Amino acid sequence: MVSGVLWHIAEAMTKSSRDNLNLNIRLLNSADFSMFWPVRLLALQESPHAFGASYEESLAMSEQEAVSRLSPKDGGFILGAFADQLVGIAGLARQPGIKVRHKATIWGVYVVPTARGRGIARLLFEDLLARCQAVEGLEEVVLSVVTTNQAAKELYLSLGFEVYGLEKRALKVDNEYFDEELMTRAIT
Repeated sequence: MVSGVLWHIAEAMTKSSRDNLNLNIRLLNSADFSMFWPVRLLALQESPHAFGASYEESLAMSEQEAVSRLSPKDGGFILGAFADQLVGIAGLARQPGIKVRHKATIWGVYVVPTARGRGIARLLFEDLLARCQAVEGLEEVVLSVVTTNQAAKELYLSLGFEVYGLEKRALKVDNEYFDEELMTRAIT
């Protein structure tokens, strides 16, 4: 899988650095399932406090149900960041209701441990936010982040997200509670 890969990637934090990273970001689809699902499961296993989904429940899903995640509806999508192999993912989900179609939720953001610290999450977010501009009627994106995840919070704030709330005890993992900050950003 991803472990043991040697990374010779320059430190970078802007779109122009994508070439230096030899990084390709693109939409994932059902044909990408064999690459996506192991990364998703790794995310849930490695960072159980960072995701609403659990590793155990996801592992028990039927393949058909898991594959269906790669075919989101109503303008949603999942992005994959590739540096020889899939090293990062981020999803956008949009509700179909008339009263809530103006906003979408960013979910499942994850970069594999061997690829962290190289600006890949920032590049994924920049790509995701640019694609949001093309989603008809989308005005706002929201996300939640565990309050102890300082690196993610700093990234989101630097990308123009603002905290609009706090959900106490949002997640319970092994009898430990985690609070989440709720964040929002306008799509202009």
